Amino acid sequence: MGCWAGEYAKHDTLEFELVDRIVREAKELGVYWIVMSGGEPFIWPHLIELAARHSDVAFMLYTNGTLIDDAMADKLLEVGNVSPAISLEGWRESTDARRGAGVFDRIVGSMDRMRARGLAFGISLTMTRHNVEEVTGDDFIDFLVEQGAMYGWSFHYIPIGRDPNPDLMVTPEQRKYLVKRIDEIRMQRGFPIADFWNDGELTRGCIAGGRRYFHIAASGAVEPCAFVHVTTHNIRDLSLKEVLQTPLFRAFQQRQPFSENLLRVCPIIDVPDQLREICTETGARPSHPGADTFLQPPLADALDARAQRWHEVADPIWEERHPAEETVGEKA
Repeated sequence: MGCWAGEYAKHDTLEFELVDRIVREAKELGVYWIVMSGGEPFIWPHLIELAARHSDVAFMLYTNGTLIDDAMADKLLEVGNVSPAISLEGWRESTDARRGAGVFDRIVGSMDRMRARGLAFGISLTMTRHNVEEVTGDDFIDFLVEQGAMYGWSFHYIPIGRDPNPDLMVTPEQRKYLVKRIDEIRMQRGFPIADFWNDGELTRGCIAGGRRYFHIAASGAVEPCAFVHVTTHNIRDLSLKEVLQTPLFRAFQQRQPFSENLLRVCPIIDVPDQLREICTETGARPSHPGADTFLQPPLADALDARAQRWHEVADPIWEERHPAEETVGEKA
């Protein structure tokens, strides 16, 4: 539920030689930070080999955290350039309800092992309308810091992947709360956490489509974002540099930022009409069966309605923060 890998073919995988080539090309472009997700990255048998071969690259892994036993923790310590970002939904009851009985305690055990070895790891929090206050509460943030987490990611639930459910999305009022609360956590609790959707002001807009980042699926399909499951090309046929020049990626880059209000820069949930225009203009096709549900009714209608509600809430926030400033982007 909400995992962007949920509907990809389970047999797809990127072979070691291809991933090695991608990392080498990334370094040629000046990229030395690479994110890996899944599925579960720790299942990939070449992970440690890749990290050892590219000791000058930092690898961050979104993981369920259950496979970091003593042997794996020792390997992470040996290579020194892999940082797990462990997925949590909140305290034990919330995490186990989504991820399975006993998962929370296994995660705590993994954090204990990494903390004991001085390993740098972080946390990935999926915000839904049901857990926003729980995962941003002082006691939970303090728990993460005490466990040794050095950073965090806040991901708002996006209705893609397996069983998309717009009712799980944070409400506009909750998103407004997160605008203030994430800043408080950073400034008052001293915990560096990034909000993937509300931090557009820090990144000067959406970073997808190769502006700062893009996603390569296990099939090799190159996607503008890990949450936008459409593609026109496969990494097996193009270099990273060539991918950045494809019509799909150029269409993203030419529109960025998607809104002059940098609290409304996501083409999935903030300006979905622009994402539909891009897909029509470039002939982008679904990366897997059902990947285009967010482009069609009824989900598209629900996203349009949610975007309008956030527009009404976010614009006053932006105007209060930036009175009488000149616009920074397009006319969304």
